[in-house]
Amino acid sequence: MSKTRQLSLKENFSWNFVGSVVYSASQFFILILLAKFGNPVMVGLYSIGLAITAPIIMLTNLQLRQIQATDTSNYYTFNDYFGLRIISGIVAICITLVILAIGGYDFKKSIIILLVALTKIMDSYSDVIYGQLQQHERMDYIGKSRVIKGVLTIVVMGITLFITRDLINSLIVLTITWFLIFWIYDKRKIKLFIQDIKPSFSYSKLKQLVILALPLGIVLMLGSLNTNLPRIFVDKFYGEEMLGYFASIAYLLVVGNTFVQSVGQAASPRLAKLYKNRQFDKFKKIMLFLMLIGLKIGLFAIIISIVLGELILEIIYDSSYADYNHILVLVMVASTFTFLSSFLGYNITAMRLFKVQPIIGLVSLIITLVSSLILIPTYGLVGAAYTLIIGGIAQCILKLAVTLFNLKRSNNII
Repeated sequence: MSKTRQLSLKENFSWNFVGSVVYSASQFFILILLAKFGNPVMVGLYSIGLAITAPIIMLTNLQLRQIQATDTSNYYTFNDYFGLRIISGIVAICITLVILAIGGYDFKKSIIILLVALTKIMDSYSDVIYGQLQQHERMDYIGKSRVIKGVLTIVVMGITLFITRDLINSLIVLTITWFLIFWIYDKRKIKLFIQDIKPSFSYSKLKQLVILALPLGIVLMLGSLNTNLPRIFVDKFYGEEMLGYFASIAYLLVVGNTFVQSVGQAASPRLAKLYKNRQFDKFKKIMLFLMLIGLKIGLFAIIISIVLGELILEIIYDSSYADYNHILVLVMVASTFTFLSSFLGYNITAMRLFKVQPIIGLVSLIITLVSSLILIPTYGLVGAAYTLIIGGIAQCILKLAVTLFNLKRSNNII
């Protein structure tokens, strides 16, 4: 097989799915390892690190990967994207430090939050390479990279936690491991397509790219806040232990979303080409197919959580988590709407509708914030789960309305 030929949609999906499953499983295993070798408090500390840093990373990442993958005109070079990603990583660290300075966190929690940010920045450097490989429709290299990263994550975190029983030491080792994967494997693969890899810091190009991508960065930040606000409120009102229980259960939504993302990422270049070529019937056919997949996955997850939820939680974590199976069922209901919303988001990005997405995210965030303030202090973890459901429904309705309106307008232009 040629190292530079395009793969079929089926091949791209298969490789991306395998890589995404292994990588997502490794992130899930981090929580399992923390539960097995630590306690719910340790899980809560790691979870608040994710909750605080995820919106920052999402904002500064600017969703460059999707812009790269759908940049059919090749107006920006890989080195433009790479240069912007380096700058955005520095900005992410600065924002994190500011939040730590004004947030009143104790020293240990602050160090954990900062280390979680560093791991995500290392991951973002690989992600900018993934964007270029995705544009060339070579998801096999992405899949292999994520498999390597996933396996090594489980190994190094497991060994370090087993020996030290310390989250800080484990995060330091993880950050170093992810940087080595980027430097040794990912950079070597991108050289198959681009010989001269040198980050570009052209002010005019970077300015144009930031203007183009910032709305998507805001969208991702708002989406992340939608997901993480309930966690932040649980930590505020009920402490790290209860957050540990809720975050562990809610992460099962991420496991299902792995499949959704792998399908969406594999389909997005094809969707972009169909829309650009005004092949709207084929575009709608793929869109409906993706939404049907999301609905089926969500319904399956609900049934499994009702029938086997307690057993699954006890096996994965321990018996104390099984007492929260009712939370798992509600989270799986939320996941159904989240999956549908994710697929609709890929459609909107393929249409290059960047400016409307921050509006969708902002409206959804306001709904989530109000729901969190009303439901979580009164109903605890159940209120947090209901907040996820309400936020998911809001995003689905808004994204579907934008998608249908734009398709109708585009058809009328012909």
